[in-house]
Amino acid sequence: MEVALLNSLVLTNSGFYKADEITIQEVYGVLERCGWRYKSFIGHRSTALFMQALLGIRVEHNRKMFRHMKYQKAICFKLYDRFPEWKVLTERDLANAKYQFYLLTRLD
Repeated sequence: MEVALLNSLVLTNSGFYKADEITIQEVYGVLERCGWRYKSFIGHRSTALFMQALLGIRVEHNRKMFRHMKYQKAICFKLYDRFPEWKVLTERDLANAKYQFYLLTRLD
């Protein structure tokens, strides 16, 4: 099952979930274990570009609705800093931004 990439820690279906803070290294581990099968549901272009630069993988801008399936994992990117929507983030922005990754798994 492909892993979803989300730009917030959000529940898209009713159910029972587990959310864990994870490091960038753990993000790579999750992606590796699923055979690098993932799909982006990042709704903001600047956030998709930010994540792409941060992780070094292709992260597409995608405004389609995501529905969390049973046992599916989602890597959630929680950005604490606010940037203007039109701004393409620079290396300096990336170095100074406050963020956290979460692994959100639907358990039922």
